[in-house]
Amino acid sequence: MTVPLKLENLQDLASGDARTAHGVKLPPGDLRRLLCEAAIIPAVFNSKSELLDYGRAQRLVPEKLKRAVLARDHGCIVPGCTEPPEKIEFHHIDPWWMGGETKLINLAGLCRGAHMDADSGRIKIVVVDGLPHVILPKHIDPEQLPRRNTYWD
Repeated sequence: MTVPLKLENLQDLASGDARTAHGVKLPPGDLRRLLCEAAIIPAVFNSKSELLDYGRAQRLVPEKLKRAVLARDHGCIVPGCTEPPEKIEFHHIDPWWMGGETKLINLAGLCRGAHMDADSGRIKIVVVDGLPHVILPKHIDPEQLPRRNTYWD
């Protein structure tokens, strides 16, 4: 069942009724009972009303979300990489198979080699101030500082 509901109403369910996609009115008590058993998947939209947060509902990254990742990262985020944007792959920072979600904050643009390095644990992707950064192996970066590619700046 889809229940379109504003976040502020979800956070304060006693403040108002919700309606299902079919127009059925749900009083707050009924909604609370449904939410106890529900797998809630938030829908986050950009300014053009394009969905940018698919939660656990979808593993593969849809085109609109790919465009948002490329607009933010421009290319591979690994320092020094010059792989063109059309060859970028989309990496779940928290792996999808371990409960990670398909949403902008959990995705990083990586070239194929860096994607394999991230999946194997040779490099680590972390989020710093809302942006994905790379921690390179100790033999390359003994300080283990989170870094981003400056080639695209």
